Amino acid sequence: MFPIITVIFCVNIAAIQALLPKLGSIKAKPATLGELYKDIESHNVDNIYFSDDLQNVYFQELKDPSADPEYPVPYRMARSNPLMADRLITFSEKNKVNTFFLEQPANPIRDVVQAIGQTFDFFFLPVIGLFILRSFFSFQQTMSGGFPGSRRGPGGGIPFYSNPNEKQKTEDQLNMQKMNISLKSWAGSPEIFEECTEIVSYLKNATVYKNAGAEIPKGILLEGPPGTGKTLLAKAIASETDAWFLSVSASEFIELFVGLGAQKIRNLFAKARENKPAIIFIDEIDSIGRQRGAGVNMGNDEREQTLNQLLAEMDGFAPNDGVIVIAATNRRDVLDAALLRPGRFDRIVNVPLPDRESRRAILGVHTQNKTMDPSIQLDFLSEATGGFSGAELKNLINEAAIYAARAGNITITQQNMEDALEKSVVGIVKKVDTRSEDARMRVAIHEIGHAFLASHFREYFQLKKVTIQSTYNGAGGYTLFSEYPEVTESGLYTKDLLKKRLVVALGGKACEKVFYGKEEVSLGAVQDLKQANSMARRMIGNYGMGEDLEVFFNENMDSSRNPFLGRSLASSSEYSDKTLESVDKESLRLVNDAYSEAVDILEKNQNTVLLLVNLLMNGTTLSGETVGNLVKASY
Repeated sequence: MFPIITVIFCVNIAAIQALLPKLGSIKAKPATLGELYKDIESHNVDNIYFSDDLQNVYFQELKDPSADPEYPVPYRMARSNPLMADRLITFSEKNKVNTFFLEQPANPIRDVVQAIGQTFDFFFLPVIGLFILRSFFSFQQTMSGGFPGSRRGPGGGIPFYSNPNEKQKTEDQLNMQKMNISLKSWAGSPEIFEECTEIVSYLKNATVYKNAGAEIPKGILLEGPPGTGKTLLAKAIASETDAWFLSVSASEFIELFVGLGAQKIRNLFAKARENKPAIIFIDEIDSIGRQRGAGVNMGNDEREQTLNQLLAEMDGFAPNDGVIVIAATNRRDVLDAALLRPGRFDRIVNVPLPDRESRRAILGVHTQNKTMDPSIQLDFLSEATGGFSGAELKNLINEAAIYAARAGNITITQQNMEDALEKSVVGIVKKVDTRSEDARMRVAIHEIGHAFLASHFREYFQLKKVTIQSTYNGAGGYTLFSEYPEVTESGLYTKDLLKKRLVVALGGKACEKVFYGKEEVSLGAVQDLKQANSMARRMIGNYGMGEDLEVFFNENMDSSRNPFLGRSLASSSEYSDKTLESVDKESLRLVNDAYSEAVDILEKNQNTVLLLVNLLMNGTTLSGETVGNLVKASY
């Protein structure tokens, strides 16, 4: 109907405009401004008349020799502009000539048409624009079931499409089953596994839980570092359960127009309630779940409207019996407190980085469909991969398989695994070394400084290898060592252990000072200095290992990024300048003491250090066992 109204209205306006009379103009002979100036100066004019746009000036000469004496002298017209009109008015005033400004003759019909046009622009155009916008989104929602631009699922709808009269598996469930993903695909802590299998058992046999008076949690939040298997757990649940499974990324709720994200939330939960029992999985929920009022403008934006709707749907007036919400995030610290309270996310499951036994199980899962050499020591790899996530362990096995295929083999060997581990830790190693002997000697001295001190403190550290092979990451060489498994697994690092780690970190710079002198130390220790100073500040500011600041804790000491910029800008520092100065002094004292200790140890063992340097120059790489035996024999 809207196009017809538009055509009729435009035709009426055109008809009215056709009735308007053409405006007449004053009949005048053309003249130049020079002639007008001469007439004004000779007092041959009494009045001059400017048009309303100051583009024309009209005048009537008092004496015109060419005119017929029986007829009045005609008007003359000269071209002007606003700048020249200003000068002309000033010149006329000096010569006592009157200046007037003409107005266009009134035209009632034209005024009526202009009033109608202004009314149309003010009232009808916004209404028509809103009508078109609403029609567009209504059409989109009709075609996609309420989620504009979302992917289509079974039955030609969105991934949340369902037929209330006929239960059917969703596209997500079918994809998981095709990829053969089940709960057995996830390896890790058995306690985490039990928390997730409980959801499947409840949905399959809810009677047992109800008879015991137990209520299944309304929401389960999986939080932990990236790559620990949070999304994999949700995929496994999708393939195991008979419930209707809906998966969506939280970023899909963020829209340009305010209110569309909240509408998507409403449609999502409406579909889930129609198809109970149902599981809703929201991945990366921190996209919409961040704390409200934490932005720079502290305003109420589209994301906050979406979060408010999610809070109301999870625990509001609408019943959610038979609907379970599972969410995953690696930024729980930024989530809004209202989202984490019981009644919304009743159970928060921390999926941590795998420990040694879990890493062994994960390696076993990812090596099942590969041909492995019987000599491969998975126990050794599980110890050497401390701090690796499940995704990184999977990538490690894949890199080892690529190394084997590169050599024309289908069997993965222990050497392939070690090469893949080395690539993951230090990067790609250069095969051709173009450095001079002096440069290789300096690098060897630097790396032996680290290796010697790591072997010197053998009660804390286990040296793996030291090499002067350069990498494409910019390192001229590297030293691999780690704490013993019982220390890393427990996480109970002592002050003495951390001070020894500072000594090892500064061993390269200290060794260069011993053999080259203070003035000839290179910049190869820049990363060592960065790590040592950062660790020292954490020891003082976070771990309470200072002399005067023994019970001090600074929550901002180790924050590499601040998720609440607006809030931090509005607040001042919690600590005085004197306290922060004490932190700086004690941190610097730790680093200076560690550096002095490293120099002292290496100076007392220069002969052994020089022997290790020569061995490293000849062999390029030394094992931790070789270095350890020589260091032990020197005492």
